[in-house]
Amino acid sequence: MCLKALNTTFCASAMGVRALKPRMKWIVILIFIVGQIHVDLVLIEARYQRAVFQGSEEVLKRDFQLRYGDKWQGVWEASGNASEEDIKKAEELAEGLAELVSARIDDLETAALYAKYGRNLTLEPQVKLGMELLGKAEALEKMLRWGLVMHFSDEVISAPPYLAKLLLKLIQHDVKLDVDLWEELERYSRDYSSMAFLEGLLTGDFDEELHKAFYGAPASQLKIGRAAVYTSDVGLVVNPAYSPEELLGVLLQIKKRRADMLARALSLHGEYEFSEEYRCGSQYISLDGSAEKSGVIAICPWLSYSRRLWRRARNLILIVEGSRPPQLRQFKYGVIFIRGGEAEVIKPYTPSKIFEYIIDVLYGAGFYVLEGEESSAF
Repeated sequence: MCLKALNTTFCASAMGVRALKPRMKWIVILIFIVGQIHVDLVLIEARYQRAVFQGSEEVLKRDFQLRYGDKWQGVWEASGNASEEDIKKAEELAEGLAELVSARIDDLETAALYAKYGRNLTLEPQVKLGMELLGKAEALEKMLRWGLVMHFSDEVISAPPYLAKLLLKLIQHDVKLDVDLWEELERYSRDYSSMAFLEGLLTGDFDEELHKAFYGAPASQLKIGRAAVYTSDVGLVVNPAYSPEELLGVLLQIKKRRADMLARALSLHGEYEFSEEYRCGSQYISLDGSAEKSGVIAICPWLSYSRRLWRRARNLILIVEGSRPPQLRQFKYGVIFIRGGEAEVIKPYTPSKIFEYIIDVLYGAGFYVLEGEESSAF
């Protein structure tokens, strides 16, 4: 007796089949069919990846090793000569492939977090860092082992299209997301260099020369809790549960609160508002209505790289939280560094009546003002 199932023929001797009871014969046959269907789905999955993959063989073999374990070499040999037809076959058998992957998943929360938040990340380092921000440091290897994601090139990782319905099902699973952007950013709000760097990356107007002048060389790596992470080779990765716009919005709320508090402490006269254009507090002061004695004071808890702010040609004064960096001794604008009850002053290249007025206000408000040689020696 012979039975052909998919790509394999199963044969049993007539004597052996007759020796089994009818019910047992069909159980044996069904076990064979189910096992063979599983094997064929594995081969379809493997041939699909080989058909779509563009990259080094080492990367592809690593996926096979993770996904198929000790059997990976057999699957590798059986899945050679993959073609466009294998892509079509995988699409036709999407339901079976989804069940194959689903049966491998042994960490439903990780799978659901990826489906809900991480699936828009495509570069391998981004996926790894993004899942770490979601609290799943080992997620990438797990997802490759399940077949929930696979390499499409040496760097590009994604869930294959035939898993679309499985991803939708996973999205419905309730997952606990214990990341509060306000709390994450607030912890770093006095790390002025990091916050300025993060803001510049989020807005796309980071100015390396300005950053060096005020804070030194930018960091090659930066991690802001579970809100965001930056590396020089990958770039900025924001927690996938939030958009970069949401992160920037919270960052500017914290910056506005600190700028408003600083403005009240300075007791400056004139109209004050937090400027969305400058991304700093903005106070317009005019002593007598003349251009010479009028100007804008930008109150910045940490530096803003807004091009609109730095385009101002006359009477811009910067008030920044923190200590004066040793490398900054002169600047084209007047700069005042506020630290507690102390104010360190860097005078502008061109003498400014409005700047001298601000210095007098600081003295009047009770600040200990360090200017000129005294500030340089501090």
